[in-house]
Amino acid sequence: MDIEKSQGESDFDYVYTHYFTPLFRYIFYQTKNREVAEDLVQTVFLKALRQKDTNNFPPLPYFFTIARNTVIDYWKKKKEITIDLSSVLFSSLLDEHDNPQEKLEKEFDAKEITQALETLNYEQKEILTLRFISDLSNKEISAMLGKTEEAVRQIQYRAIKKLRDTIL
Repeated sequence: MDIEKSQGESDFDYVYTHYFTPLFRYIFYQTKNREVAEDLVQTVFLKALRQKDTNNFPPLPYFFTIARNTVIDYWKKKKEITIDLSSVLFSSLLDEHDNPQEKLEKEFDAKEITQALETLNYEQKEILTLRFISDLSNKEISAMLGKTEEAVRQIQYRAIKKLRDTIL
């Protein structure tokens, strides 16, 4: 692990403290529901805890692999996927101190970006989510998805290019 553990902190405390936020962001982006995301993150930690070896916890990409599979299982059980990306992803862009013109411009930008994201395939969306929402490196994404770093970079490049072409 890249960050030192403080004295008296257990391995699980360390992992939970440092992995919770990126896992939560990833799962929240996939489910668009705070309570569901919190529950699924806990499920991820339980699964990892059951599978950990006796000496240390697995690296972050392993946790994201568990998270990805947990989200897939959730949607298989749920059987309904209705997502309003604009209300979830871009609500944080709106500042209550903005003037009405700025609010309208931000709402328009949010809708345009949402529509552009819908032009991407699942793999492109997932890689962009892992890279820019969950802040994983290409190396971590490649380990998680079983692809080479070059393949991840190419998919990411093509997705960004497609978004740019769609928006501009």
